[in-house]
Amino acid sequence: MKFYKPEELKAGMRLAKQIYNKQGVLLYERGLVLTDQIISSVQKFGLLGVLILEPAEPLPPISAEEQEFEQLQTAYMFRLRDSLIAISKGQQPEDLPALVFDLIRRFGALDHPVVFSQTIRSSEDYNYKHAVCTAILCAMIAHRLSLPTVAMNDLVTAALLADFGYLYVPKEIMRKHEDELTDAELRSIEQYRIKALQLLKKDTNPFGLSENTFTTLTEFLTVSRKENPALATAAFHLNTKILLVADKYDRMTAMSLNYQPVTSVQALKHLQKQDKLYDTSVVSALSAAISFLPVGQCVLLSSSRRGMIVSETPGDQFHPQVLDLLTNTIYDLNSPKLRGVIEITDLMTSMDQRYHFDEQSLKHFTPDMPLQVTARRIRLRLEKARRREAAKHARAAAASR
Repeated sequence: MKFYKPEELKAGMRLAKQIYNKQGVLLYERGLVLTDQIISSVQKFGLLGVLILEPAEPLPPISAEEQEFEQLQTAYMFRLRDSLIAISKGQQPEDLPALVFDLIRRFGALDHPVVFSQTIRSSEDYNYKHAVCTAILCAMIAHRLSLPTVAMNDLVTAALLADFGYLYVPKEIMRKHEDELTDAELRSIEQYRIKALQLLKKDTNPFGLSENTFTTLTEFLTVSRKENPALATAAFHLNTKILLVADKYDRMTAMSLNYQPVTSVQALKHLQKQDKLYDTSVVSALSAAISFLPVGQCVLLSSSRRGMIVSETPGDQFHPQVLDLLTNTIYDLNSPKLRGVIEITDLMTSMDQRYHFDEQSLKHFTPDMPLQVTARRIRLRLEKARRREAAKHARAAAASR
């Protein structure tokens, strides 16, 4: 699937994901073939872009849980926005405790891996959507680590407020990827984050936040968006360690208008590699909470092959049964004979396996005689059809006079 801006949409394209309005009401179903009328409606609705299936790509299966997950993100995002705007005005965020409770109720007790998908983000709504997804991840990780309800409540609250300071950051800085930020811009972001934390603490905590929430926010503030591998986080509070992992994973995998995300597998490998910055037990809990390789997912294998997940291995989702798309052979990656021999290296991001030639390469191509005869025959047939259509329009025009 690929991302398209509204002005790039064409009739005949198929939606890869549902489109919801601000209240979370379904407008257009996934798999829907776009028409000129639908495209016009999407453009007027003000969407930043949509995900479109490639011509050769089948519509991936989706469960009711996944549909609800996508729908909830939209509703949660607007609820959080209202709460943060209230805080910025010095008003009580009346809905924030209820939002925290709802997030924990829905995602803080899941005993099975879930397919974690994010909606497209812009610099205008990035912080709200990121905060919601980070809070969801925190709730799922906390459950895997058996955190008590009070600690989970403090953690999810901190996750929703962690990016409060970014609302004050100039848009030209927010449009940049974290790898593009200069040292001066990083210092500017840090100042805005400090300002936001002071606003939360102003007049002895007017919003009734717990001490553990402040501890998490304070420790989280010391970690820059540009990772410093030398920074040891071992002494941090467990809630902070969870927030660091959830924050980084969502930033790496979320689709933005400004840059392409990495795959969930690449993000997990990055977190595992940076073990001084990201706690290994927390990363393990993340890997257990998310379904990285659901049935039907197409993957790249270490043997330079491409495959599709056909069956999961209970308790070990990274060694499933994979169908080799070239030889039509099924490999059980959980088999002792194949462990370490064939591994999943990444997810396939495109189902389109056609060869692409540039104009220079095409200049060196010379068709053989049978191909030239066939091409000539097709051109003649098209030319006759064009002439018939032109004659038809001429007769119609003459009859109307």
